[in-house]
Order: sequence, then structure tokens, then C-alpha cells
Amino acid sequence: MRRNNPPPVVPLVRRARFLLIGATVLWGLSFPLMRGLELAQRANAPAVSDSTLACADMAVRFGLAALCFLPFLIRQLGGITFREWSQALGLAFLAGPGLYLQTLGLAWTDASVSAFLTQMYTLLVPLVVALRDRRFPSPRVIFACFLVLVGISFLSPGFFTHFLLGPGEIVILLSTLFFACQIVWVERPLYAENRTGLVTFLMFTLIAAQFLLVYGFTGGGIHAASELFGAPALWQLTLALVFLCTVFNFFIMNTWQRCVSATEAGLIYCIEPVIASVLCGFLPGWISRLAAIGYADETLHWTLFVGGVLIIIATVLVATEPRGKS
Repeated sequence: MRRNNPPPVVPLVRRARFLLIGATVLWGLSFPLMRGLELAQRANAPAVSDSTLACADMAVRFGLAALCFLPFLIRQLGGITFREWSQALGLAFLAGPGLYLQTLGLAWTDASVSAFLTQMYTLLVPLVVALRDRRFPSPRVIFACFLVLVGISFLSPGFFTHFLLGPGEIVILLSTLFFACQIVWVERPLYAENRTGLVTFLMFTLIAAQFLLVYGFTGGGIHAASELFGAPALWQLTLALVFLCTVFNFFIMNTWQRCVSATEAGLIYCIEPVIASVLCGFLPGWISRLAAIGYADETLHWTLFVGGVLIIIATVLVATEPRGKS
């Protein structure tokens, strides 16, 4: 039978919610940053395939993130426990493929459809938790999931009019399954005593290693890497992605998500597309000037406001539910 940890004290839960919301806001920044980086790389290295480019970005992003942790953890590397390896392996082989599939899917389908589908883990997380715990989600959680789906539909108004289940849509649906399992994996009571800084470092290292290996198998080499990361603007965007959207974000997730339920965390993470949509209204123009590429600002519609409000209401509903009911 699954053992539950004692619920954290209220101030700790509130702090966890605040930090997870902050990490999610910065994750929203990753969408325009990654899109701008890929457009700049495509202009600088047109012969490199989509899969090779995505593998290179994943390897460099998480490799640099791991190096940020190394000076603080070097004395702990000799005493890594089996549970710390187990948690890191699970996170690496759930988050890594999920992010990679999401990147490929975004290249093969419309942005409005991909934005809707990416948030399908909002439904998957409660289902995974329900199966794991053999306990049906509370009515408040079910209603919050419904509000999120309606909110995302406002953020992606083209979804209902031209949705086709093509390769891009299938790939993104697969990525959401990885994301949902990653969220639940972080919550496992088995890993409550793990050193999260060390686990995060191992996770980053394993993700970087697996995509560096795949990068080589897909035809990537030193010359392609120099084209993908050689220009100053490419490095600036890459470093922004590492320091603003990777290092602290995943550390916060791995450290503080255990203070809330996996279902609540999944709904908090749904703030991400709202932030991304707002940032896409002005950040692409700045990135275009930096990297000398054509990346137009997106037009902000009233549907963004409505969808964002619904998602925030859903997040508040779950965040204010008494512990143990979600």
C-alpha cells in the first residue's frame, strides 16, 4: 500500500505555491526565447535538420545547466544514493523526451493547436493520480480542469475550427503524457529525503548526455554545432534560456512541488501559456533586432484575457482547496 507523507505546514505550502508560480512564469518566457533561437539557428544553419537542431539545443541547454550546479555539489558526487539515481533517471527520461517531442510538434502543426494540446496534461495528471491512489479527484479539481480546458480553448481559438490529428498533433499528445508522468514522479514519497540539488544536477546531466548521443546519430558534428551556436546572438539567447528558464525552474520544481499535490501542481503550471501569449505580444520584435531575423510580434486579442482569467480562477480554486482533498 502506498504511504503518504504528513501534509506540510500551511506556510510551507504557501511558499511552495508562490515559488512554483514564479517558476511557471519564467517557463512561459521559454516559448518566445526558444522560437527566436530556432529561427536564428535556421537562418545561420539551413542545412541542419529539425531533429538535429532540437537535439543540439537540448544537449547544450541542459549541459550548461548541469555545469551551473557542479561547483556546489562536487563533494557530494561520491555519495549518491540509489534513490537519488532512481529519481534523476526517471525525471531525465520523462522530461527530456517530453521537451524534445514538444519541440518537434511545434514545428509540424499550428501554434494554436499545439498550445491547446500541450496543456492536456492538466487532465492526465488527475487521471494518473486517481489510478495510483485509487481515489477519484474531488469535484473542485474536476471543475478546475474544465475551466483550464475552456481557458486554453480561448487562448487557441483556431483549435475547434481546423483540428486534424496529424503527425504534429500526435507527437505533442505523446509529449503531454511524458510531462504528466514527470509531475507525478516528482511527488513520489519514496524520494522525500533525496537531496534535490543533487537530483536536479543528475537530471540535467542525463538529459544532456542522451541528446548529445542522439545529436551524433542524427548527423550532428562540430561544424554543425559551430553554425548553431557560433554567433553572439545565438549564445545570448541560449544563455537566457539556461539561466531564466532552466536552472532555477527545475530546481524549484524538484524541491517544492512535493509540498503540494501533483494535481495542484499541474494546474499551477497551466499559467505558462498565458504568460507565453502575453510575452509573444512584444518579445519577438526585440529578439528580431538582437538576432537580425524576421520574428513578428503576435497580436493580443480579447480572448487572451478571457482565457487567462479562467486559468487563473482554476489555479486559485485548487490552490485554496484544503490539503488532502485534491
